[in-house]
Amino acid sequence: MRYLRLLFFILFLFSPVITWGQGQAAVDFSQDALIGKPAADAVLPKTDGTSGSVLKARQGKKAILVFWATWCPHCYDEIGRINDVSPEVQKKAIKIILVDSGESKEAVKNYLDQRQIKLDCFIDEESLFQEPYRLVGVPTMFFIDEKGLIRNVTHQFPADYETYFRS
Repeated sequence: MRYLRLLFFILFLFSPVITWGQGQAAVDFSQDALIGKPAADAVLPKTDGTSGSVLKARQGKKAILVFWATWCPHCYDEIGRINDVSPEVQKKAIKIILVDSGESKEAVKNYLDQRQIKLDCFIDEESLFQEPYRLVGVPTMFFIDEKGLIRNVTHQFPADYETYFRS
């Protein structure tokens, strides 16, 4: 009987780890299922006061679609890194498209101004645009090719970002 209690106690201790692992695998699988599929589009407002189609912002080029939020500490690092490398990325005919999820235009504009981020940003105040991308967290980056197909998904900006466009 003592061994049975010990076994249940051990299973109880490890159940959150097992559950987290299963959930993380489902998230990764869910987003991986989008690879090779057309990227979803929406018309959203931008921090510059205009609005437009997120995918038309690609202008027929490869694009890195970055979902993020001002409250996210990992986004703070990634947006700073992306801002620093954006001139190099744009020279390679790759567009960087930022989409803030769940915040007001004013909050996002203030954040970008304070951090001197020079990239335009779409605003998804209601967080509806993240649904077709099966987003479960930020930052999340989708690598979209010239044809509008998703080629890769990551949560950090990779140094070898050009390879992420290969199928």
